[in-house]
Amino acid sequence: MVVLVGLPSHLLAETPIQALQATIDRLQQALRDPSLGEDIRAKQVWEILLTRFDMREMSKRILGAYWDGPVEKQEVFLAEFTAFLKRTFSQKIDKLKDANIICRSEEIQGALAKIMTSLYMSDEEIKIKFHMHQQASEWKIYDVVLDNGRFSLVSSYRAQLQWLLHTSSFEELLRVIREKNAW
Repeated sequence: MVVLVGLPSHLLAETPIQALQATIDRLQQALRDPSLGEDIRAKQVWEILLTRFDMREMSKRILGAYWDGPVEKQEVFLAEFTAFLKRTFSQKIDKLKDANIICRSEEIQGALAKIMTSLYMSDEEIKIKFHMHQQASEWKIYDVVLDNGRFSLVSSYRAQLQWLLHTSSFEELLRVIREKNAW
């Protein structure tokens, strides 16, 4: 029996790459479980993703200065944007069934980390970098970067949504997202 009493808690904590790999393993298990129906599989996959993604931090980075409004507006945006991402991702779940994701390396700088991964689909390798931050004792994803940095989930949505905010209002932005969620 090994007793770990007295060890500092940071020595027992998961590293970012371990946290991401655990999430990937859970995702692949759910995606490949033949006993799950399509709806249950989609629900499980989304729940797994929500435990690792920091949707609040992602929303804050997407909205930038527009985030600094009333908490009620932040909460409404967070709920609508999360629903939008769920709808968007659920359309792509089946494509990930046969994919393999391998964590390659991690760069940690204080409470921030970048995890380099390779996604293999149909003999094609897609390099994906996950940007994570430490929240309490957990590592959470706040951005996903593809194509050697040419595409960032946060930057892409920031450009689109801030353009809309510059030309109209926050309420209009919410209306547009709600419309897309109703499809």
